[in-house]
Amino acid sequence: MEIEHLPTQTLPLDALRTVGSPRLSGRNDEHARMLSASRDPLPPIVVHRATMRVIDGAHRVHAARLRGDTHVRARMFDGDEKDAFVLAVRANIAHGLPLTLADRTSAAARIVASHPHWSDRAIAAETGLSEHTVAAVRKRSTARPSQLHTAPEAGSQTPEAGTPPPDARLGRDGRLRPTDGARRRALAGRLFAERPDATLREVARLAGISPATARDVRIRMRRGEDPVPPRRRAVRSAGGPGPAPAGPPASYEGAPDKGGPDKDASYGGAPGRGAPGKDAPDPAGGSGAIVEQLRKDPSIRLSGSGRSLLSWLGTHVVRPADCAEVVARVPPHRTGQVAQLARECARNWHRIAHRLEECAAAAE
Repeated sequence: MEIEHLPTQTLPLDALRTVGSPRLSGRNDEHARMLSASRDPLPPIVVHRATMRVIDGAHRVHAARLRGDTHVRARMFDGDEKDAFVLAVRANIAHGLPLTLADRTSAAARIVASHPHWSDRAIAAETGLSEHTVAAVRKRSTARPSQLHTAPEAGSQTPEAGTPPPDARLGRDGRLRPTDGARRRALAGRLFAERPDATLREVARLAGISPATARDVRIRMRRGEDPVPPRRRAVRSAGGPGPAPAGPPASYEGAPDKGGPDKDASYGGAPGRGAPGKDAPDPAGGSGAIVEQLRKDPSIRLSGSGRSLLSWLGTHVVRPADCAEVVARVPPHRTGQVAQLARECARNWHRIAHRLEECAAAAE
């Protein structure tokens, strides 16, 4: 649930607890004094209703006390304490006094332990870290293996059936993704070789992958390429060959990967890589080349809806070369908000990609 949609009420300051903050250094008194000196009303804080712990707004609580206030407006969160901590991290990277890198890394370690079924990308989105940093945090996590697949507490953000199986993680879109994606892709390749007439959905079901991933495997095989992209092959080699999976877990939902460990596509760059570097050129076949191809397509160029699409893309496509310029223009005190905006735009582009890939798979 978004914070702004939480119910609001007025609470006495004496009823609030300001413990358990993701800030390792604790309260910043100078920041609280600055807030208290402002004549503007303090924005509502966020409070965990069950424990009355302040999830977001400890500095505002202290500022209210410095002003001599006795009550404060608060948005009430009704989830469990694990999800309350995730909400605290999310709120504190979006506004106010930013969390330090050490704060966010420590928070990621705590979320890995409390939400082990979440993908690296899902945790990265909540903590403002890269997925690679979260993967490193997960690797050195001191949580016992038995803790990584225990049943979730009531109200936690997990699938209805409980904690996902050990070979799956939950992506940001709420779907389960296999962690052994390289082996499942290899299995799909063997199935296509043995059954050339098999449909995408048949292979996807047997290999435990999405139809879109099955389509990518088939395209790679037709080009004479390995069905497993280079980065996934490296992961497969590092983890040892191991046996191919016998089939998909019953709870997997077919969908292209956007938030789980078996992520293969990148943002217009080489397969298996993240977003290009800030000064990287637009790669061959990247966003610039794709838009140009669309402009030359008569079915798009000569129709009203097509011209509207081209106009929309012209203002919404971000090329690798744009990144450094955008970052340089953001004032330091707004970096958190613009970062949140960028992540939300990325999520919306993922939704568009997912629906388009579903349409492509259905057309097969």
